[in-house]
Amino acid sequence: MLPAVSTSSLAFQAVLDDLVRAVDAPELAVAAPATPFTPSSGESWLESEPGGDQVSLIDQVVPDVPRPVGPPPARLRGRGDLTLVVGLGADVHEAARVLAASADANAEVQAVADRRDALAARADGVRREIPIVAAFPLAGPASVPDVAADLAATAPDQVWVVVDVSRKHDDTALWVEAVDAVLAVDAIVATRASLTVSPDSVHALGLPVLWLEAPPAG
Repeated sequence: MLPAVSTSSLAFQAVLDDLVRAVDAPELAVAAPATPFTPSSGESWLESEPGGDQVSLIDQVVPDVPRPVGPPPARLRGRGDLTLVVGLGADVHEAARVLAASADANAEVQAVADRRDALAARADGVRREIPIVAAFPLAGPASVPDVAADLAATAPDQVWVVVDVSRKHDDTALWVEAVDAVLAVDAIVATRASLTVSPDSVHALGLPVLWLEAPPAG
């Protein structure tokens, strides 16, 4: 049995020095502890892998919330100006009436279905010195290709789409993007915000939004 060695004696230090020299061990440096990372309020952090970069956990657990891209454009007020409003079913007529009233220039709502209707509506506006808001209803989310030629032929000065935000976003994006490919859409008229818990999804379409009812809080 090895004799006990007192760690407080000079003999212990001598034995330790002999061991270090015997194995040719390098001197051991004691590193100062790194300052621990403290996440800012509301954030958590994870290591992606041992030794890997730190990744913000909040980016993984908090979904992106679409933000408005800016205010909707001013309504057209010139004589013969043609604003086209495209939407599903009866929604388009209500939105067209609201846009006409907000133009504050005796704007009149007319229904159009093709180039002939659009030319007649514009001529009527020029003659009466008023702007025209034209309603162009769609039969359904997948109907845009069937009316694309007539839609393009209306050649409006401004284009709005009417979006029911309580509908499935994918269905809405389908027809809004199809209309935008035919006629560059200027803005959205959004309705039925009170019927959904996620009305802000409309901002994912990347267009200015005018709410027909009080916009959602927050």
